[in-house]
Amino acid sequence: MLLTFVYSWDLSRNYLRGTIPPEWATMRLSNLSLMGNRLSGRFPTALTKIATLLYLSIEGNRFSGPIPKEIANLKNLDKLDLSSNDFTGHLPAALAKLTNLTYLRICDNNFTGKIPNFISQWTQIERL
Repeated sequence: MLLTFVYSWDLSRNYLRGTIPPEWATMRLSNLSLMGNRLSGRFPTALTKIATLLYLSIEGNRFSGPIPKEIANLKNLDKLDLSSNDFTGHLPAALAKLTNLTYLRICDNNFTGKIPNFISQWTQIERL
């Protein structure tokens, strides 16, 4: 089923399980909240293909592994919440391309390394 006229989708706290289907990549969402579910697997790359996203929250799930470089495709993103998952590795340099970010939340994960210098280039950021 293709939801071409849905622009905002709040699926928070529904105990959803499993992974994000690749078909979601065709949606034209501006807001997506998957907060507080039981979704798992790697960062859902299908979400990195929704170039219209302004707000994305996948907080409080069971996603794991590194943040993919494809996150750079979300150039319009204003708010991004990746907190309370099991992400690992360094914050990818691809995040530097998200220059419209005003809000980034990454706490309660297993990231390693230093805080990247590119954060100083985010002129719109209000909350880290």
